Amino acid sequence: MQFSNETTTNSQSVQNLIYYMVIGFIGVLITVLYNNGFSNYILGWIAFSIAAYSVAGNDAIQTIGTFIESKKESKLLPKILIFCGLLFLVSLYGWFVDDGEIHFHRLDKFPSPDKYNLIQLLAPLVLVVITRMKAPISTTFLILGLFGGRNIDKMLTKSFLGYGIAFLSALLIWGLHSYFKKEEYEENIENKASDEFWGKLQWASTSLLWVSWLLQDTANIAVYLPRKLSIFEAIMALSIIAGALSFILYTNGGAIQEIVSEKSDINSAKAATILDIVYAAVLIVFQQISKMPMSTTWVFLGLLAGREIIIHMVTKRDRPYLETFRQVGKDVMLASLGITISISFFILSTYIYSGELLGLDTILNLSKYLSIAQ
Repeated sequence: MQFSNETTTNSQSVQNLIYYMVIGFIGVLITVLYNNGFSNYILGWIAFSIAAYSVAGNDAIQTIGTFIESKKESKLLPKILIFCGLLFLVSLYGWFVDDGEIHFHRLDKFPSPDKYNLIQLLAPLVLVVITRMKAPISTTFLILGLFGGRNIDKMLTKSFLGYGIAFLSALLIWGLHSYFKKEEYEENIENKASDEFWGKLQWASTSLLWVSWLLQDTANIAVYLPRKLSIFEAIMALSIIAGALSFILYTNGGAIQEIVSEKSDINSAKAATILDIVYAAVLIVFQQISKMPMSTTWVFLGLLAGREIIIHMVTKRDRPYLETFRQVGKDVMLASLGITISISFFILSTYIYSGELLGLDTILNLSKYLSIAQ
């Protein structure tokens, strides 16, 4: 048994080594192309392709993560057809209505750069590495923040507000549910008829959540493309995203899926469905309030934290309270680390490529947000 565990550990170590070597090679390639004046248009498409994989991999936990967790035994093809089909339908509708744009007005205050800088081009690779380390970093801050200029403090404000609203919503909704339906949180209780109903409803709830995420976070990938795309460019871009999404579905969410897997009864179709509906509702409300991008990762973590805490307080089941708070704290700590890395990249990029230091008011605002996150 010990030999088997050692073999598995060695195999994982070799896989990680190969993985990071490939990432390193791509990073060197992008750096060489950039320093030799390679086409800004082509470099943008290279960064877009990496971002499609990294954003899909990182954000899979918050959109289809609960679906993946409760549908591991379902066939792969229907999942790919539904989610990739919705990707094309929603994005092409946006392309048609918005005259060639697929970012749903999230980039209206983010002008397309005449030339990408090296930090912007390498940011998706950093996200790939952090995702491999199972850290739920915000793609809005790490990628879009590099293009945001003075908008980053507004994105932070909206994101922390989203976390708070999501946390309070989870306390209310799951507090009432776990109090009046406490028997549903008991171990070894099965209701096949109910499970079948919620299992079917989950396809619809996850589809709703997926659409709401596309309206909010497609901008995090599309920022590397021209603001207006031809129909050929739009189809090519969506095909790249669909390929990345299909791979994530094939691998059942990848390493970062552990953040969802370790939460209480999240593999239940009913639990996952309710979580998806509440999450989608919060995103839709914030989409209507403002077109400014926000971190959907922080909204998702707010929901998970509120849900996890209130369920254990009301039902007194599964893990001791201290372990629950440690788990929630770990998620927030990793996400806070992500914000710290993202803001550091933003400050570095601004200083190196703009040739100026940030204003005192902006620095004070960013310092305040970092202290809140930590």
